[in-house]
Amino acid sequence: MAEVFLGDCPVLENTKLARQTFLLRLYAPAIAKFGLPGRFVMVRPGPARGKGAGLLLKRPFSLHRLGPGEEISLLYRVVGAGTQILSRVRPGESLELLGPLGHGFAPPRDLSRAYLAAGGIGLAPMLALAEKLAPRTRLTLFYGEQSEPDVLPGSYLDLFPARLVLTTDDGTAGLKGLVTGPLAEALAREPAPVFACGPRLMLAEAAALAASAGVLAQVSMEERMACGLGVCLGCATKTAGGYARVCVEGPVFAAGEVEW
Repeated sequence: MAEVFLGDCPVLENTKLARQTFLLRLYAPAIAKFGLPGRFVMVRPGPARGKGAGLLLKRPFSLHRLGPGEEISLLYRVVGAGTQILSRVRPGESLELLGPLGHGFAPPRDLSRAYLAAGGIGLAPMLALAEKLAPRTRLTLFYGEQSEPDVLPGSYLDLFPARLVLTTDDGTAGLKGLVTGPLAEALAREPAPVFACGPRLMLAEAAALAASAGVLAQVSMEERMACGLGVCLGCATKTAGGYARVCVEGPVFAAGEVEW
């Protein structure tokens, strides 16, 4: 646990990007040093001076970007009381963080092509992964949202070193339908490893598509977490080898290991 940091990190930016999606940038050198794509941090909502006065439990957030320098970025969506409080934090305040935690993505060393599949806020771990892979890998990012107001602006999506395929459930932006639709077409044309994050049903479909195509697939699981350290067992998920803690054995798993 020597590489896990617990302490206050200054907020550099907390910007609204889409309807309920925010970018949180922090100065966190100890986390940036050991962070890897797919790992996560636990964040106490609200500024550090409010410890004990607000919500008790920290919330888990994927590492969205590592750097530049000693910064980290988190991409989050307002879905409840904790993230609502977090959205009101301002630059100059500090947040208490614990991390980096969990196991991240483990792409093969020589990867010429890969597909990244993100459903909604499942986009969060994909920028760090794309930036790690881009120098040697041709990437396609399949990014799906419910509707156009949920889609991140094009100027931000341009940060991803990947060809973008955008879908929305209602067809108000990009292709109409689920993000797994164009992923299935791409796998049929040119099979390549899949790295996915999003709702469980989307991950199950991505895992099935990759298995049918005979390619490697890794999935980042989204589960509620209370401690982030494997103590409370609240995030256990069933795998071929028995129950696994998403916060410790995951959040990234080989897709074939998960019992969907």
